[in-house]
Amino acid sequence: MPDRYANGSTANDTGGLSGGRAATGFDPTDSGYYHGGDLVGLTSHLRRIKDLGFTALWITPVLKQQAVSQGSAAYHGYWGLDFTTVDPHLGTDKDFADLVAAAHGLGLKVYLDVVVNHTADVVQLTGTEFTDAPYRDCHGRKFDPARYVTKKTFPCLKASTMPRVPFVLPGDRKAKRPAWLNDPLDYHDRGNIDFGSCSQTCFEQGDFFGLDDLFTEKPAVMNGLAQIYSSWITRFKVDGFRVDTAKHVNAAFFKLWVPRIRAAAASIGVKDFPIFGEVTLNDAVDLSDFVRDRGLPQVLDFPFQQVAVAYASGASGARGIGHRLDDDDYFRTPNGIEPAFATFLGNHDMGRGAQQVLQQAPGLSGGALVQRMQFAYDVLYLLRGAATLLYGDEVGMIGSGGDKAARQDLFPTQVADWQTETRVGSPPIGKASSLDVTNNPLEQQLKTLAALRDAHPELATGASVVRVAKDAILVVSRIDLATGREAVVAFNNGTAPATVKVSPATPNATWTPVFGAGTVSGNLTLTIPPVSALVAVPTTTLPKAAPPQPKLTAGPDDLTAFYRLTATGTGSSAVSVAFAIRRRGGAWRRVAIDDSAPFRAFLRPTSFRRRERVEGVAVARGLDGTVSVSPVVAFAPNP
Repeated sequence: MPDRYANGSTANDTGGLSGGRAATGFDPTDSGYYHGGDLVGLTSHLRRIKDLGFTALWITPVLKQQAVSQGSAAYHGYWGLDFTTVDPHLGTDKDFADLVAAAHGLGLKVYLDVVVNHTADVVQLTGTEFTDAPYRDCHGRKFDPARYVTKKTFPCLKASTMPRVPFVLPGDRKAKRPAWLNDPLDYHDRGNIDFGSCSQTCFEQGDFFGLDDLFTEKPAVMNGLAQIYSSWITRFKVDGFRVDTAKHVNAAFFKLWVPRIRAAAASIGVKDFPIFGEVTLNDAVDLSDFVRDRGLPQVLDFPFQQVAVAYASGASGARGIGHRLDDDDYFRTPNGIEPAFATFLGNHDMGRGAQQVLQQAPGLSGGALVQRMQFAYDVLYLLRGAATLLYGDEVGMIGSGGDKAARQDLFPTQVADWQTETRVGSPPIGKASSLDVTNNPLEQQLKTLAALRDAHPELATGASVVRVAKDAILVVSRIDLATGREAVVAFNNGTAPATVKVSPATPNATWTPVFGAGTVSGNLTLTIPPVSALVAVPTTTLPKAAPPQPKLTAGPDDLTAFYRLTATGTGSSAVSVAFAIRRRGGAWRRVAIDDSAPFRAFLRPTSFRRRERVEGVAVARGLDGTVSVSPVVAFAPNP
């Protein structure tokens, strides 16, 4: 959050506006207003971020904001007004270009936070409560907007037939840029989301905390948003997007918008442009819909956050994490790309990781809290996913809850509560700068874990095979199928040492601990001290053996409405399994690739006719590059 990182120039603190904080949004003593941090300040500390072991920055939106609204300021960047330029509180377009260039010079990527769901609160409505009244065109005829998302035209609209009649105050009629954003008919105009009793329509078409909800079903709006954010790619060479409030746009939006965005990236030579969305769901199956059906390439892993914090804090056993890793199979799609999650313990909305752990274990303090937080980062860094931290976590910031309380200043703060706030592993900061703190034990842990991931890439991108997930003990093999290298990661969240014997994929190897204070003996017995992790690696790689012929079974999933395909009999060697189906008279079509047991793929029954018979196969690939195909199995996914 650039406003809270470092103040490189006091000249832009008020964003070029004059008057008190109600006009400028600047009040460094109030947690809800601008504090003066900017892009120049962030740029000057990129080396610090690199030295902490990070590989990328995710920066909250930098576009020009509605400075003040609803008794707070837009220091966070989510109240967009001018989508074409940088907010003057943060600097200039050149400052942002310089930041990206400097980051690239250090080998850091830059992910820009973008908002496609809403803009600043400018459009006024006759009534703020949500209404599900049908849409009517300018002739009064009812219509369903979802039917027009891929059309070149859209029904004509007029204000008097919208669900809530919109209007804009005279002084605000040209407030937004590009100009099309000033048309109140480019918004859903339904009133505010009622989070206590909201339908799916309400979530997708209601105003998010009063912000103007874009009518993303309209092709002109989708195209406009594609043009806006394509420009940020081509002008500033950012490396990827995090999409805010992705749960609240219509179901077809990302299937249309993402290809346009990636085409813009390809036009400047960027072949891989990651996009991950904020979908605040704690159920992995529900979350998978946004990847399987809605076209989001990746998502923030809220279900992992829930089980990881519970396990790291000691509030629950390892079974929840084991189930979450197995649930990755619901995210596998025909493109064969591995599920890639941004994982986290806390964030700028729900609260910091330390605060989340303390919610689960409120009695922790002193050295015990330090130990639990170090263990929490072990869980975050050593399991699959792109470990993501909120700035300030490295100096032990805690906060007292979500939202404003999680957005402390790194530079000397003038917020009185933050000066005396308890920290993990460090004393309260007072009037000093957190940028000068270099001896926090969490910082040292993060550096060690980052270096470990660099030394053993299988910890970052390897397949995950759960060996043990019971009570206090979690053991996972991380296997790089390209190099044949395996690392075994073991965790103990209990208060007593634990010993566990596991069967790894690498046979007849000598194992060496490369992280943690535990011990390794035989092939493979691990002794793990309390509240700690252990990483062991073998002296040899996996044998390049051909896979045995798999057996395919098909039937309804035990826990969901999906139809499940399962491949068994693949042996103990590490393989990946591709699943394909063929409808009568059609060609074989791949439905998923799974790189870790249990090997599974899932079909949505409603995609097939009632009692329609299809054929399926499982194709196992060994480390030697050879494949083995199961017998063809016939089944009816929608019986």
